[in-house]
Amino acid sequence: MPSTKQPYRAALAVVLLVLVGLSGCAGVSDTGSPTQTAVEATSPTSSATQTPTATPTATPAGAELDRFPAGLTDSGVRNVTQLLRTHKTAAIETPGILTQTTNRTGVLTQTTNRTLRNFSVVTSTRVATDTNLTRIRYVTRGQRTIENQVQNSTTALAANETTVRQYTVRDGNSTLDNRRNRTTLFNRSFRTLSTATSPLGGVLRHGNFSLIRVDDSETNNTVTLRADQYESGKLFEARNVVAYNATVQMTTEGLIKSATERIVAKRNGTENRYRFTYEFEPQSVDLPAVPQIPADVRIESGASKKN
Repeated sequence: MPSTKQPYRAALAVVLLVLVGLSGCAGVSDTGSPTQTAVEATSPTSSATQTPTATPTATPAGAELDRFPAGLTDSGVRNVTQLLRTHKTAAIETPGILTQTTNRTGVLTQTTNRTLRNFSVVTSTRVATDTNLTRIRYVTRGQRTIENQVQNSTTALAANETTVRQYTVRDGNSTLDNRRNRTTLFNRSFRTLSTATSPLGGVLRHGNFSLIRVDDSETNNTVTLRADQYESGKLFEARNVVAYNATVQMTTEGLIKSATERIVAKRNGTENRYRFTYEFEPQSVDLPAVPQIPADVRIESGASKKN
């Protein structure tokens, strides 16, 4: 009798890769090609405006390099990969709540007949993690709209040391509802999803970040970075960006606490707007010993509150 394990493993890998990929982008590229995205309906955010770099305050003069995490110097970001690796390690070790949103609006050009169609993509993600990711609850919601066609989806993952609970709702219908062993594949995905390294890497690589403030007092130890020039990225070609600003705040140990990014791009007479926000709040997290899907997620599909 043919084995069913291989098809399941392949499907599981696809689901996790999609989640990891979607955590770093939302919606439609600068070329106007639509992509599938898990997103949540929220009110449109304000448009991006070009703003000058803030006047530096408490900027280090000849500061020692050991004041900053690997990848960062007193002149700004030196190595994004090192900076993300340090953040990832610190975030995994720190219990807390991560929230992340993206909001993109614009005009989609159909390549077949050059038809212009308005679109919006909104995502919202919340992740609660215990120390070293022993327990996790990840929920991402969203809404994708093209003209009058609306698609809603919600994906939830909950895990303890040995078990993972998965649940997905698309347009009111449950499309995935299972409980699996926590494998190495799950662990790798959780390390990325729970630390937002994919979208944060995009933010850090988009702009010309410079260090504008250091506060390493007894009550606070933060570094603030700011960029006001878009240099490169998959979302937009640099030549099309007409307004951009981004700010990242992290601890001197390298844990990224908050980030914002606003972009306005114009191409062929149409305008696209993008806004990203991220925040991590270290705190004690009380997650159930047995992984459970939040009741409000199950109710979206008309399911009972029981898990």
